[in-house]
Order: sequence, then C-alpha cells, then structure tokens
Amino acid sequence: MLKRGLASATAGMGVLRLVAASWWLVAFAGQLVFGAYILATYGSATLHDNAAAWNRVWPTGYLPGQPRGNVIVMVHVLLASLVVIFGSLQMIPVLRQRAPWFHRWNGRIYISVAIAVGVAGLAMLATGRSFVGGSQNTGVAVNGVLLLMCAVLAWRRARQRDFIAHRRWALRVFVLAAGVWLFRIGLAAWIAVNGGIAGFDPRTMQGPALFTLAMGEWALPLLVVEAYLRVERGAVAAGRYAVAVLLTALTAATAFGAYRATLGMWWPAM
Repeated sequence: MLKRGLASATAGMGVLRLVAASWWLVAFAGQLVFGAYILATYGSATLHDNAAAWNRVWPTGYLPGQPRGNVIVMVHVLLASLVVIFGSLQMIPVLRQRAPWFHRWNGRIYISVAIAVGVAGLAMLATGRSFVGGSQNTGVAVNGVLLLMCAVLAWRRARQRDFIAHRRWALRVFVLAAGVWLFRIGLAAWIAVNGGIAGFDPRTMQGPALFTLAMGEWALPLLVVEAYLRVERGAVAAGRYAVAVLLTALTAATAFGAYRATLGMWWPAM
C-alpha cells in the first residue's frame, strides 16, 4: 500500500520535468541568439563610439545632451545580454549539485545584474526613453516591479538557507527576466500567424495586440510557473500530465516565435 502511494505521488514527475527541460533548452537557445544580437548591434556600436547605430531601430536609443539617460539605456540593454547567460546556467540541476560554489556565485551575479536591468528599465520608462510604445508601458512597468520584488525575495531566501522557497522565487525571476525576449518572440509569432502587421500601428507602436503581449509577457509565465510548482508538490498525477501537455504546447510556440524573431529581427542585423 505504501509503495502504491509513493508511486502515485511521483507518477508523471519524470514527464513533467522532461518537458520543462525541453522548454528551457528552447528558451536558452532563443535567448542566446537575442543576446548575440544585443552585443553585435549595441555592444559593437558602443565599442566603436557609433552613437547613430543605437537609433537605427530605436529612435530614443541615444539622445545628444542627455548623458545620464544614455548611460541608463546602455546599462539596461547591454546587461540584458548577461542576464540570458547567467539565468540559464542557474537552471541546470547538475551545476547546483556538483558545483554548488558556482551556483552560489553565478546566482549572486545574476540577481545583481537582473536588479540593475530592472531598475534601469523602470528609469527609462519614467524618462520616456523606453523602446516600447505607450500601450505597452503598463505591462513592461509591472514586469519590472515584479522582477525586482522576486529577485530580492530569491536572494533573501537563499541567505536564510530556505532553498525550497528560494527555488520558487528564482524560477519566477527567470521568467520575468525573460519578459523582453518573450514580448519580442510573441510579436514575431503574432505577425507571422497574421501574415503581416495586425492589431497595432507600427509607426506609433501602439494598439491592443501590443498591450496584450506586454501584459502577457509576465502574467502568462508566472501563471505557468505557479501551475508547475503546484502540481510538482501535489499528489495528483493527472495534474502533472495536464501541465506537461501545456508546457509541450508552449515549447512549440516558443520555438516558433524564437525562429520567426531570429529570421525577421535579429539575424539580419548581426
């Protein structure tokens, strides 16, 4: 009876974790391309003192006579490429188990960089230097605030050695830190599915489609993480299989969006 109960409590766990790992691999690959695009476009422009390159796709990327604002923009954009690498490494179980010292130091750098990126992003919104249009500002701002809150809580739980709670907050940090990337692959997928621009004005970057994507960049990932954590702790196998099916669909959608964004946005600019 005890063995049957234990088997029921762990049924579906392997499938759930396998599908979650598959989504992580897709997200890691997609974010690496995005990070490479950031370094190739904005990093190269900074090294070669080419201010005009910042404004090719971002009209307020560099503004003469605003050194403080320009530095904030550079901090937000360039450090975002590091968030991709450090965050993905934190999600690898074997590194946590076999190299805990690396996990600790990488985590400290990751959380610090994520906080810096979040603060810089909110400062950009407050000063009108954001990349997005007005319809996305609310969603992006909420994403930034939640990122800072979750980062602080992940850090505190680690220092308190409450590693179970730390893992939950760290997972939330990971998906929130990917918000900018999720918005862009969502936009690329939306345009591909509709066969062109639909639901927003490309000149002003405003419209209901962009508002929905901006809100979804944090709301949907957090809901999925919460569902994953609940079924992981629960005793009902059906819940784990249901979330595994959901993650399978999201993995396919993520791969499609990342592919379309790479072809249409990032690869041509590198």
